[in-house]
This record gives sequence, C-alpha cells and structure tokens, in this order.
Amino acid sequence: MSAFTFPNVGTLPSRALAMLLQGVGITHRDFWLHAGTYRLSDPIFILRERGWNIQDNPETVPTSDPTQRSAHIKRYYLPQEVISAAGDEGQNYVRRVKEWERKRSSGMAGTIAVAPAVESAGANRQGTDQPKHSTGFSL
Repeated sequence: MSAFTFPNVGTLPSRALAMLLQGVGITHRDFWLHAGTYRLSDPIFILRERGWNIQDNPETVPTSDPTQRSAHIKRYYLPQEVISAAGDEGQNYVRRVKEWERKRSSGMAGTIAVAPAVESAGANRQGTDQPKHSTGFSL
C-alpha cells in the first residue's frame, strides 16, 4: 500500500484502525469492550474498502453457555509490514485517535459532525452524543 487513507478521527473505523496500527489483533469482543459497539465487521469492511490490508485468523473460543458450546470468531490484524509502511504518519494518527478517546471519555470531545436523522415520531438521531434539546427541566 503506497497511499494510506485514514478515516476521520472519532469514527468507529478510526478507533479500529488505531488499535490495529498498534499491532493489536482485535476480536469483536475486544472492540465491544474498547468502543462500546457490538459490531466490528462494518469498520473492518470500510477499512478494507479504503485499501487497508487487514488480515484475519479464525479462532474457536469457549462461551459462557451452560452447554459448553464453543464459538467461531475472527481475530483481525494488520501485517507488520503494513504497520511499518504506515510509519510516522500511522503513529501520529494513533496519537490523534488516542487523544480524541481521552477527551471523549472525559466529556471534552464530541463525535464528528453528522446530519441529524429526520425528526419524526420515533426517529433516532445519528451520532453518539445525546440530543441537546431542553425540556425545561433540570436537576
């Protein structure tokens, strides 16, 4: 890969890529614990579409199911040569994502700007921030 395309900081693909650029192999559960989302496949799909050579290894892991059932999962990783090729640009990106995550966890950073969903009965807003509408009630 000669030209790296980095997703916007603060997106789920950015958070997955930052983990991968640190040489961490990540599973669905790892990403759930890290980013609070149950879905890793979509950020991986987006990163692959943008040319990131993300590899995966299938694994079989035990579950907490009383039947002692096992689950088949994948562990995603970037080959070391891709991490090396990303070089300083990749490591600077990791620092920016980590700084965003630090600010986010302390309530100092929002998500990227996104257009709100249509506001009709039952419609959810896009993004992860709570809506900023006042009901006139405060604690």
